[in-house]
Amino acid sequence: MDLIYLHGFSSAPNGNKGRFTRMWAESHGIAFHAPDLNLPTFEALTVTAQVEAVEALVRSLPEPPVLVGSSLGGFVATAVAHRGSPLRSLLLLAPAIGFASRRMTHPAWAAYRERGEMVVFHHGEGRPLRLGPDLLRDLPRWQGDEAWRIPVPTVILHGRADESVLLMESEAYAARNPGAVLHILEDDHGLLAPPSLACLEAALDGAFH
Repeated sequence: MDLIYLHGFSSAPNGNKGRFTRMWAESHGIAFHAPDLNLPTFEALTVTAQVEAVEALVRSLPEPPVLVGSSLGGFVATAVAHRGSPLRSLLLLAPAIGFASRRMTHPAWAAYRERGEMVVFHHGEGRPLRLGPDLLRDLPRWQGDEAWRIPVPTVILHGRADESVLLMESEAYAARNPGAVLHILEDDHGLLAPPSLACLEAALDGAFH
């Protein structure tokens, strides 16, 4: 059995939820994979490069894995499932559903759309990094995910106070995908409150039993 953890935007595999998931997997004797999704680099980041890297990893495994995706990693997980990779189940943590559509329209990203670059604090590197135009050029390919119907068993954890990805995105995803179960938590985007981590642990237990 294999578990793949996909980190979020401007993050790294060894973030808080990544470490928590790794510790859970190791304590249960489950093979753990956490690819670095700053691909090909953060400056030249594209969703396409992320999705294709995860697809290649899934193909290399002996059996369908459980895919755990946080924020943008959650969107990548749904894209991998939508494109037909064999998966045991999905566990989505405040998934950035509609990531491409929001970046193409949201006022917070207007300057990036105009200039084709922006400086982002990268939590994995602990410093600001330049994000170039490659992501902007790649985003139109990933619009329209509201039409995806994903038949993979899915559990979603989303905080009611999430200001980065609104809860209604996960509510809409669960409504259009009957195989999805949504847990609404009293938390923010980080999902690091003790009850949230307990819910994550229970979801991991359920995914492998």
